[in-house]
This record gives sequence, C-alpha cells and structure tokens, in this order.
Amino acid sequence: MRYTIAILLVLLSPAPAHADVGGFTLNAHATPVSVLLHTDLIPVPAEPQGEVHVSYTQTELGSGPIGRSLASSLWPGAAVGTGLPQMLGFAYPVQANAAHPGGPADETKSGMRTHADAARVDSAAGAQQEVPFLLTTDGLASSSTSVVTGTEARSTAVSSAGTITLLSGLIKLSGVWFESVAVSNGVRGTGTSAFSIAAFTVAGQNFPVKAPGEVPDGLLKALEPLGVTLTWPKAETKIEGTSATSASRGLVLTVDVLALRNKLGLGGILDGVVAPLLPKELAPLLNPLRKMEFVVGDTAAAANASPGAGALPPPAAQVPAAPPPAAVPPASAGTPPVAGIAPPKASTPARASRSTPRSLLDFPGVPALLVVAGLGVAAAGAQGLRSLGGFLLGGAPCPSGHPTGVPDLRNG
Repeated sequence: MRYTIAILLVLLSPAPAHADVGGFTLNAHATPVSVLLHTDLIPVPAEPQGEVHVSYTQTELGSGPIGRSLASSLWPGAAVGTGLPQMLGFAYPVQANAAHPGGPADETKSGMRTHADAARVDSAAGAQQEVPFLLTTDGLASSSTSVVTGTEARSTAVSSAGTITLLSGLIKLSGVWFESVAVSNGVRGTGTSAFSIAAFTVAGQNFPVKAPGEVPDGLLKALEPLGVTLTWPKAETKIEGTSATSASRGLVLTVDVLALRNKLGLGGILDGVVAPLLPKELAPLLNPLRKMEFVVGDTAAAANASPGAGALPPPAAQVPAAPPPAAVPPASAGTPPVAGIAPPKASTPARASRSTPRSLLDFPGVPALLVVAGLGVAAAGAQGLRSLGGFLLGGAPCPSGHPTGVPDLRNG
C-alpha cells in the first residue's frame, strides 16, 4: 500500500520547471598537440611567428541560428588557414568545413568530419602525424561540439592521444586526455574542465604521473639539461552570471633551441664548420629558430544564453481592495482603462477612517460654512430678481385707480 501511495505522489508531483533558452552564443576548440615556432627571420610583429595544430577542431553556434564547424588534420592557424583566399586567391586545402544556413551541412575528408545545422554544430579530426626529428604521434583525436536545446546551450571540447613523441624520442607522453565543458540554461552558467596524463618519459627514464595536478618527482631536473622547461596544465572554469568558460592551456614544453643544439653537440659543427662555408647573408639560416613550444592537450569551451520570452512568468494580476464608497474618486469620462496596466490605487482620505456618523452638512472636501453661505446668497439673489420683475411689470398701484400689471391679452 505504501508503495502505491509513493508512486501516486511521484506521478502527481509537478515536473521541475526549466527556462526556455532565447539568445545564445557557443564556441569550442580542441587539439591534442600544437607546435609554436619563434624566430627572428620572419618580420612578423607577433608571437609566435609560426604555428601548427595537429587534429584541430573548432565549432561556433549563435542566435539566428548561425553555425560553423572546422576540422583540420594539420591546421596552420587562422592567419594562414583563413587568410590564404585573400592573399593568394585559393583556400587552404587541408580542412573540412560546414556552415548553417549557407551550407554545406556536412563535409568529410581523410581524417576530418564536420556537420552544422540549426541546433547542432560538431567537428572531429584524428590522424597520425610524423615530422622527422621533431614530432611523432599515434592515436590522436579531437572533437568539438556546440548544441542548443529548449532548456540549455552546451559546448564541449575533447582531445586525446595514445602517444606523443618529441625531439627524436627524447620526450614521450602517453595516455593524454583533456576535456572542457561549458553550459548555460539562460539563468546561470556551469562548466567543468579536467585532464589526465598517464606517463612521462625523458631520455628513456620513466616518470609516472601520480595525480593529474602534480608534476612527477624529478621530471623538471631531467628536462633541464636538454634546455627544456615545463609548465604543467591547469584546468579552469569561470562563471559570470549566465556565462560559463572552461579551458585548459594544456601542458607546455618550451625548448631553447640554441641550448638544445649545444647539448646535442651540433653547435660546434654548425657554427665552426658549416657557417664559414656559407655567404654572410645566409649564416642566420643555420639558427632559424630561437624557441619552440609544444602544447599538449589544449581545449576550451564557452557558453552564454539568455532566457526566452516564454520563460518569463506573467505579471501577477493586481486586484486592489475595494475602498469605502465615499472614498472612490469619480471616474474620468473618456479615459478607458488600458489593457495590461493596472489602474492606480485609490488613496483613502483620512476622514474616511472615522467611525462616527456623518452630519448632513459634512460634504467631502467642502466646509459646512461655505455650503450655508452659498445657499443664503442664492436665496437673496432669487428674492431680488423677483422684486425687480414686479417693479418693471407694474407691481406698484396706479394713482388714478386703474388696474396695474400686464393686461390679459386672452380677453378681447
């Protein structure tokens, strides 16, 4: 019996209310590994001067709705990836794009897939990449998704890698996974960001990762002789009202190229043997890079939404209490009430709160003395007009004894 009552209570209980989503803005991007190049040979007033993002994905979705998704197995950054049509007249070929409403709704290329419609925009990329002496990867994957429903707007960015090998095997990472999620329901924003790295290897020495937020013991000292500095990843989520932003810069390995070259014994060969054989103008080409950065597991997601018009509760009908009959002001003729606007509340005069009965001379707002004086003036004026009419029409007796007044014209 008690189970039956419990089921009835659940069925009869009202469903939780959700705010309908009105305007919204969503974006997400993810990449398992990026290589940033710093050089003095390219006169570009920005850092870095070159960048490459492996298995890169990006999505954008906003009110309209307007959506766009991008996937690239080797993305050179927005300056080159989207700027080539303006500079050279053709688009960067290693990319797949989808857009709404302009289309295409779907595009698939080797290792790249994109989709876009009015409510969902997503992209995925994954491919093995190998750059001799610099980067070798296996099991790379990333995905970015932006979705809006009737109750929330959500962005998700995920990147992962089986193994990432850097600098001809000197540094190796395995079991890399990063995720950032941002959600907004038009009332408040929420989000999460997390990451994990299973193992780290430097020059053949293993450094197991005990906790996601802790640098393995001895790892920094092992990287120092190679001219490599390490910045451990940090997952952050920022909430501001209805907006949520979750991001992780990822693990950053900064390589001092000149220091690494000397550690590997290449400095003496290049500077002492090769440089004298080259023209003076070409000597700087032996040291093309000043610094390199490897960013592992970069993800970011942002969401912001406003409540829809249907989500706002209707204004409560205000029914003013009926005042005493004497306190109700007369309605103004020709001014009908306006729909949706409550009429002003009538203020109750202080005299209306008396409990004693009113006298006949107690007119609201007019002293009794003025009323009596007005009646007296009216009576005196009427009497005066009557006397004046009698004088003009023969009210006085005739000295000769003839009848006075207006003759009766009905008697001929």
